[in-house]
Amino acid sequence: MSAEVDRLQSQLHSEPVGPVEPPPAAPHRTGRGRAVLAALLIVLGVLTAPLAVGAAWAKAEVTNTDQFVATVAPIVDDPAFQAFLVDEITVAINEQIDVETVTSELFDGIATLDLPPRAAEALQLLEQPAVEGAQSQIRSTTERLIASDTFEQVWDQALRISHARLTAALSGDTSGALVISDSGEVGIQLGPIIASVKEQLTAQGFALAERIPEVDRTVVVAQSDELVQARTAYQAVDVLGFVLPWVSIGLLTLGVLVAGRRAKALIWAGLGLAFAMAFLALGVAFGRVLTVATVSPQYLPSGAAEAIYDALVPLLYSTALAVGTAGVTLAVVAYFAGPFRGALAVRRLTVGSAEHLRGAAEDAGVTTGRFGAFLHRARRYIRIGIAVIGAAVVLLLRPLTPEVILWTACGALLAVLLLELLQRPPSVESEPRTQVDGEPAGEVDSERNAGTTPPAKTVERV
Repeated sequence: MSAEVDRLQSQLHSEPVGPVEPPPAAPHRTGRGRAVLAALLIVLGVLTAPLAVGAAWAKAEVTNTDQFVATVAPIVDDPAFQAFLVDEITVAINEQIDVETVTSELFDGIATLDLPPRAAEALQLLEQPAVEGAQSQIRSTTERLIASDTFEQVWDQALRISHARLTAALSGDTSGALVISDSGEVGIQLGPIIASVKEQLTAQGFALAERIPEVDRTVVVAQSDELVQARTAYQAVDVLGFVLPWVSIGLLTLGVLVAGRRAKALIWAGLGLAFAMAFLALGVAFGRVLTVATVSPQYLPSGAAEAIYDALVPLLYSTALAVGTAGVTLAVVAYFAGPFRGALAVRRLTVGSAEHLRGAAEDAGVTTGRFGAFLHRARRYIRIGIAVIGAAVVLLLRPLTPEVILWTACGALLAVLLLELLQRPPSVESEPRTQVDGEPAGEVDSERNAGTTPPAKTVERV
C-alpha cells in the first residue's frame, strides 16, 4: 500500500497538471523606444514652432511690400510719430532752401535802394521776424498736410519706395538708391513727402518753395551692426519663412504617429505648442523694451520708436495667439476623442442622446431613410473628411486668427453631431449578429454600447 502511494506521489511531482505554459519571453524594449522617439519628435516640433512663426512673420514683412505697407501705414495716425515727421521734414526743407540766407540777401537788396535812415532801421528789425515767419509757414503747412486725410496716399507712396529700395539692397541690387551702409543704418525715404509739401507751399503762394529741389533723404530709424550681414539673412528668411512652419508641423505629426498612445501624444503636443507661443509673446514684449532702448534717443524719440515697434508686431502677436489657440483646441479635441473616463462618459451621453432623438423621430414617422443608412455606412470616411477640412482651414487660411480656429472647431464638432443624429444604424433585430453592413458585429456593438459594462466572461468548465 505504501509503495502504491509513493508511486502516485512521484507521478504527481513529475507530470504537470493542466496545460504547460511556456516561460515568459524577455520583455521587448520596442514600446519604450517608440515612446522616447515620439517624445523627442514632439519636443523638437514644439521648440521649432516659435522659430517658424517668427520666420513666417519676417518673410511676410521683409519680402512682401503690400504686407509691409498694410502693417506700417497706420503708424502715421500716432501723434508722437507725426511730430517726429514734422521735425524731420522741416529740417530737410530748411537745409535745402536756407531761409535765413535767402531772407538776408533779400533785405540787403532792399537796403541798397537809398531808404531813409528810419526805414533802413525798421527794415533791419523786420529781417528776423521774416525768417521766423517763413519757417513757421513751412512747419504749419507740413503739420496740416500730415494731419490731413490726403496724406495717407503720400505716406503709402513713401513706404512703398522705402521698402522697394530696402528689398533691392537686401537682395544684392546695387542699382537702387538705398543701400545698407557699413555701419548698418536703415531708414525711411522722405522724398515723396517733401515733394508734396513743396506742392502745398507753392499753391499757397510761398515763392521760396520753388527753390526746393528733389530731395533724396532717408531718415535713419534703426542701426545695428548685424545689418551688414542682412543680405544673407534676407535670403535665409525668404527660405526659412516657408520651410520652418512645415518642418514644425511635420515633426509634431510624426511624433504623434510614432507614439503608442496617440491621444496622450496629441494632448502633450497641443499643450506644448500653446506654451511655446506664450513664451514667444513674452519675448516680443521684452523685445519692445530692448528695441526702444537701442534706437532712442540717438535715432528716434522714444514715442516714435514705440509707435514703430507697436505697428510692426501685431501680426506676430496675432499669429502666436492663433497658433496657441490651435494648440489648446488640439489638446481638448484629443482628450474628448481619447480613451479617457471623462471622454467616454461624454461620448456615451452624446451617442445615447442621438439614439433617443432618432428613436423619437422614427416613432413620429420622421426618418432619414436611405440617406441615413448611407451616412452610417460611410461614417468613418465622413469623420476623416471633417478632420481633413478643419486641418486645411487652419493650415491654409490667412490671416490665421483665434476666431477662425474656434469657429472651425465648433463647425467640425457640429458636423460630427449632425452625422451622429442623421445616420440610421440598422436594427439589431433585423441583422445577423456576425456582420452588419459589412462590419463585424462586435465593432457595431462597441459603438452602440460605448462605455457600458462589458458582458461577463464565460468560464470554461474543465
